[in-house]
Amino acid sequence: MKKIYFIVSFAVLALFTACNDYNATNFPDIKSVPTNVVQYNYTLTDADYGTIATAIKKPVNDSISLLKAQLKTASKADSVTINTSLTRLNTKLTTDSVYIKASYIASNKFFTPWLKAKDYIPYLLNSAYQFTDNGSTFKATYNSVNIGDTTAILPANRFTIADADYIQMGIPLKDFSSTSNVMQYLNTYLRLKAPYAAANDVKVVSYLYYDTNKVAKKQYRILKFDGTVWAAIPDQYINNGQMWLYDPTLYVPLVKGAPNNLYVMAFLNYLLLHKDDAVNPTPWFPKLAYVNEEHYYGFSAYYPEIICTADRTTYGDAAIKALTTNDAKYALFAQRVKEAMPLFTQVNFPLLQSTVSGLQQYVVFTIPSYYSSSKAGLYTIKMKCTVSGTTTSPAVFVVESIVETF
Repeated sequence: MKKIYFIVSFAVLALFTACNDYNATNFPDIKSVPTNVVQYNYTLTDADYGTIATAIKKPVNDSISLLKAQLKTASKADSVTINTSLTRLNTKLTTDSVYIKASYIASNKFFTPWLKAKDYIPYLLNSAYQFTDNGSTFKATYNSVNIGDTTAILPANRFTIADADYIQMGIPLKDFSSTSNVMQYLNTYLRLKAPYAAANDVKVVSYLYYDTNKVAKKQYRILKFDGTVWAAIPDQYINNGQMWLYDPTLYVPLVKGAPNNLYVMAFLNYLLLHKDDAVNPTPWFPKLAYVNEEHYYGFSAYYPEIICTADRTTYGDAAIKALTTNDAKYALFAQRVKEAMPLFTQVNFPLLQSTVSGLQQYVVFTIPSYYSSSKAGLYTIKMKCTVSGTTTSPAVFVVESIVETF
């Protein structure tokens, strides 16, 4: 049985209320119908890959069914024509690359760089999740093979399944196949190889796979630990009111890394490198080295958060020193966050494109804010890419929204 989890946010509830108020005011004779705006968080089952293939083949199979129905009452002459069409359509299912790829996905139950999930998962959503409304989202976890940059993963976090490992798993042929529950094996394998893994740890595992084309190939999967199991990293899809589409939004939580969060350090390193530029003056780094709060944005080389403590005056920030109340200082900190984020995003995502498959590209950061031992918050900052990046000119971003919660 498929387990689907629905998460309806307060924002969605507010949307329901707003719609009802609008209808009541402008269309008093029409009863409001609640919208079905939902958030799905779902892991594809083996059967779902087959559902995708069935949806892709549906126009051809529907035509075949229609012709077979016509054949029952057709004349002898018409039967010849109909059978010719049936032969052509059946041949199309086995020779056309579109349908060959669909069958491959159904049999092997994974996506690759050549069979991209974003091109195929909408078939599943538009088939099985038709009755949702504009703004609904679907976070899909699926089997992804040979996808992701393994060079960004430290050597200590890269594993290759050896012959002895296959034997220990009870796989004498020393490779996985379409009949293997690969994720179950990999989850067990990583539990043995990384018994002290922490939530959000990422590993890559390489192995041999004998696919339905009867060829043994090297594959790898990049997996993330959620604190309980190892799983693929999910994608998100969005309903535009007519159909489901891939949602290219990047969601970037700032969490502790080494030496600190890599996004923060990339930004700080950029500012230090450009400390003499007209746009980035030296006073941002008065000590010309990393300190706890080394410049007026409040990012720290030691903590994955924005420092908003009123005592930042001790670090030589004249503008903060000139303010006499904590509230005034906090307001200035908030303004500087808004000022920092376009450059922060550009430094970390210089090659991002403004649209993906016709959809606007966004980056959503979640960044802790620290005021005192008794007061901390969380920024959710949505950035919009307005100009695509190239190798010679970085992408340009603007702030779409900033929300700080406590």
